[in-house]
Amino acid sequence: MYKYKRGIGNIDNAKILEYSLTDNKNTCFSMTANLENRRPYNGMYIKNGKILLLNLLEKLIVKDREYNLSQLTTSTHIQSCDEYILSINLDKNMLEYKVGNVMYIKRIHLYEGILCIEYDIENRENTNVTFRVSPLITYRDLYEMKRVNVLKFNQRNDKNGVFINLSILSNENIIAKSQEMVWTREPEYINNIKHEYVDEYCVKDIYSEDAFVPGNFEIVLKEKEKKKVYLYFSDTEFDLERINSARVLSALENRNRIAEKNIEEEFVELRELAIQMENMEIKDNLVSSLPYNLEYKNILNEEMLNVIETKKFNSYLIQLTDIVRAIGGQYLVFNKLIKANCVLITVRRYIKVIEDAKLIDISSLKLFAKLKLWYVESVNMLMQKQKDLDLFFGFVKEIIYSIINSHQKDRILNDIETVSLMYNAIKIYESMLKERELDDVVTNEFKQELKEKIENEFWIEEKRVLKRCLDERESFANIEMLYAFSLSYPCISSELSIKVLDTIFKELYTPYGLRIVPKTYVDSKGAIYPKYMSYFVKANLRQNGFTRASQKIAYNLVKDLYQEMDKYVNGGIKKVYNEKGINIDSVSYDLLTNAEIIRLYDMLT
Repeated sequence: MYKYKRGIGNIDNAKILEYSLTDNKNTCFSMTANLENRRPYNGMYIKNGKILLLNLLEKLIVKDREYNLSQLTTSTHIQSCDEYILSINLDKNMLEYKVGNVMYIKRIHLYEGILCIEYDIENRENTNVTFRVSPLITYRDLYEMKRVNVLKFNQRNDKNGVFINLSILSNENIIAKSQEMVWTREPEYINNIKHEYVDEYCVKDIYSEDAFVPGNFEIVLKEKEKKKVYLYFSDTEFDLERINSARVLSALENRNRIAEKNIEEEFVELRELAIQMENMEIKDNLVSSLPYNLEYKNILNEEMLNVIETKKFNSYLIQLTDIVRAIGGQYLVFNKLIKANCVLITVRRYIKVIEDAKLIDISSLKLFAKLKLWYVESVNMLMQKQKDLDLFFGFVKEIIYSIINSHQKDRILNDIETVSLMYNAIKIYESMLKERELDDVVTNEFKQELKEKIENEFWIEEKRVLKRCLDERESFANIEMLYAFSLSYPCISSELSIKVLDTIFKELYTPYGLRIVPKTYVDSKGAIYPKYMSYFVKANLRQNGFTRASQKIAYNLVKDLYQEMDKYVNGGIKKVYNEKGINIDSVSYDLLTNAEIIRLYDMLT
């Protein structure tokens, strides 16, 4: 985990780092390590993909001098407290500040939907000092900034704090309370708050928004006095008297110990990734822990989805597929078999609901097919850990036949990823049949058809590539062809896989991840994705044999990526990088990438 000490580290690194936490209950926190909002999805309290608390404005008043201890950039001024930061320890979610003879430590925790900020303040001055904290309130979806004319919040004083109604229509609120600090209502707006970020083209851009300050919490420390105070934030009403501060502050450490317990101490990177999987699940918006709310259940019964709703639904399918694919790295590497079973059983229920809706849009049908086929792959990975066929056998058969019998079968099975997944699913189904001493002529014949289709229609010998989609006129190297020989069961011969692997290495591989298409291709954006590294390394190990020597060679292919964790990132890998390994700020961490990096590390150790 990232640590900084004045005189030893570089405070600029803290501004590059994305520091994120979640309580796995739709609530998260995402900022830079010095608590600055530099990216469009940054916020101190994010709930269900909406940012409610942007930041805290802290101020120390010593005699007639005021010290601003927060990070804030607007169109008219820059407020920085870099010179007052003594140390940062993200392993303990702790920042230490020193202003003259006043010192305080700030600890940040999330517990069951409540954000807890602990201040441990010591006044060594020979006079009284005042410590003031003002919440900076916003209300926006991630990436979408709000202007002052739409921030019309209603507020009322509450016992020990303030209650702010953010949206009358959806009845969304934020409540701030403190037992030790005195609340004073002093409403004002701060305009044109700047959020810097770097996009996928490595171009720096700026988002702007306005925020509301409802008032401030304040405490006075006498000379030589030391106090511990707490601030709590939540989107639902809570009783301060029932909050056990010790329990709140120990919850995160307990989760970390659980995450680490199955990993040997010498595997430092893997332990940090395991902690990251427990503490942070952020995608383009918040990816919550299962079970998901199937928010499109009602509209699925309509005859047609309009364009906007289809995009939203497809995004939902992609997120659900990522969760299914993440099971290997998130659960199975750590032998969390009960959790893996729970996720798969929950997703099975959602698949059945979507199946009954009888989708029409071809883009949704394709994504739904991939969700189901990736589900079968994850079932097979689980079965390598537990030999329990009865739980999933019937559903695997349903999935395979739902695609074989689909009237849109030819349109669904016209890209190499889906065809590879379908072949793989049939092979998994056949292994289940073999255990039961059964056979299935239909699936066996269909499997042979797929193999012939790959060799005769997808394979382009002169370019040594598998076409991404049969509808495309141009043939070029693409990331989807990696699945043809990196799933549980490869669908191409070893001779073809050598050629394809060589093409991928030459045209798609970089030390930080794989390109989706060659950098010479017209649609190339210079973006690379670490999540494909596990499949790439698995293909190499499968080709060369799983030996210690081949593992060491494979590690050299990805060592730069793992060293990235030691630079800035607190136990996680970014979803997208630039060709040169530069962080892309406009896309944050995501569940699948980190799960795949854990799975990759497991292959190499």
